[in-house]
Parts: sequence; structure tokens; C-alpha cells
Amino acid sequence: MPDITAGIKSIKKTVSRFKEFGILTAFLVLALILTISTPTFFQLANLILVVRWSAYTGILALGAVFMLSQGDIDLSVGSIYNIVALYIVVVLEMGLPVGLAVLTGLFIGMLCGFINISLSIMLKIPMLIITLGTMNIFRGLGLVIYGGEGRNDFPLDNFLFKVLGEKIGQVPFSVIALFILAAILFFVFGYTKFGIHVRSIGGNVLVARAMSIRINRTRIFSAMINGGLAAIAAILTVGYVRTAVPTFGTGYELMAIAAAIIGGTALSGGSGSIIGAVIGALILSLIVNGMAHLGVPYYWSGTVTGMVIITAVALDYFSNRRKLLK
Repeated sequence: MPDITAGIKSIKKTVSRFKEFGILTAFLVLALILTISTPTFFQLANLILVVRWSAYTGILALGAVFMLSQGDIDLSVGSIYNIVALYIVVVLEMGLPVGLAVLTGLFIGMLCGFINISLSIMLKIPMLIITLGTMNIFRGLGLVIYGGEGRNDFPLDNFLFKVLGEKIGQVPFSVIALFILAAILFFVFGYTKFGIHVRSIGGNVLVARAMSIRINRTRIFSAMINGGLAAIAAILTVGYVRTAVPTFGTGYELMAIAAAIIGGTALSGGSGSIIGAVIGALILSLIVNGMAHLGVPYYWSGTVTGMVIITAVALDYFSNRRKLLK
């Protein structure tokens, strides 16, 4: 009997260390329900589709973890995604080498992040308000770059389409990219001085200042990481769909924030989870895909996603409130 009790305690201790256990359980339960409900869900082609589309949102959500954890909210990330995607297809059509197109696209994403945070710092205006404006500016600039005609007249036999947009074995390259980025950022966020500074700023900026943390520099780096990740997601999307349209990235900023919050990142700042953000993105993709297999009209997906976001934010609020009352 003592051995059994000790074993149960050991299991509970292991589970408590893995703070994403609850969200992972929710994901598995949802997947099981869909598998039982519809025979077309649990098929290899469909599962690949689920993880492929969760990869783009997941990459954006990784950036949202850094931004939210330091107390910033970026509403322009969908527009950064948009402008980079439109830029890539335009310059490829003009004949720019794919390597240069990718590098300059990545630079544009990081530059947009830098512009956002610099305006917030200089004007002393919350990032939420700044990006409410820049989300329209960036999307407008994307339309200026794109012009009024469809863009797909460019060579498809290059690295962008043959590698970044395809699969390695049965696994889409975008999914591999997501897990590589998640592994790197998991270490950066959880085990480096920079990650500690990000969480400290979001937890209590006055304490962070007393600790001599370079707040502005940390916020700038986080915003540039966020913009760079949006650019990477856009590049991978263009590689897969082999074109881009002006509506690219619409609503993606909310999906990224939702995935991060669902995964355990506090909307109030101070804590976050890279692993949780990936699982959160998978859940959102699973919901949209599952509704399609259940015959629910696509236009209901936005309503359901919104309800999930509200639920996640409410749970985050009550969880933080309970901690404060203890």
C-alpha cells in the first residue's frame, strides 16, 4: 500500500511539473471526440492538413507568447504576415532570386516589429493602441506593393516551393519549422537571461526597473522576434499555396493571441508557455477542421473560435485572481 501511495504521489508530482498537461488533455479529448463522431476525421491526409494549418498560427503564437509575457499586445501581426506574403510574390514575379526575396521578407517583418515598439516607447502609448493603427498601415502598404492584379507568374522550380512548401516524408516542412522554432524559443524563453527579463517586465515593470533590466531594449528584441516569426509564417504559406492574395492574414492576430492564451500565456503578462502555444494552435485548427467534418457551415467557425477565446481569457482572469487572493 505505501508503494502504491508513493507511486501516485510521484505521478502527481510529475504531472504538476508539466503545466501544459491540462491543455494537452483537452486537445486529446477533442481529437477523440471528433474521431468517434466522424469517420473522415482520423485519416492521414486530414491529420496532415490539421497540423499544416496549425503550423502557421503556431509560429505566430510563439511571438505572441513573448509579447504578452512582457505586457504588450500586438494587433498588427496579421498585417505583417500579409505585407511579407504580398511582397514575396511580387518580387518573385519581378525575377528577384528566391534567397534574397526570403531574406528581405524576413527583414521587413522584423522592421515592422521594430517600428511598432519604437513608436510605443517614444510616444509612451501602449502597444495595443499603436498596433491598432499600424495594422491598417501595414495592410495598406501591402496592397500598394501588390497592385490590383493576381500574382502567380513566377517560376515554381525554386527552393521556396520545392522545399519550404512541400513535405519531408509525410510531414509538411512548415510543421518541422514550427517545432524547430518552438524548441529554440522554448530554451530562449525559459532558460536565458533574456527570457527572464521578458517575464519580469510583464510581471512588474517597477521591479524590473529596480533590477536594472534594460526594459526598452528587451521590448524591442521581443517585438522584432514577433515580426520575424510573422514573416517566417508568411514565407512558408506562400511556399505552400504558391501565391498570395490581399486577404492573407486577416484575423490571424486574434488567432495567434488566442492560441497563446489557450496554451497558458497570461494576458496580464509575467508568464507564458511556448509548448502551450503550439498545443493551442493545434486546438484552434482542430476546431475549424472538425466543424467542417461534422457538416457545420464554415461561417460558424468564427463564432466558435470567438467563444473559445472568451473562455480562455476568462479562465486566465479567474486563475490570476485566485492566485492574488491566496
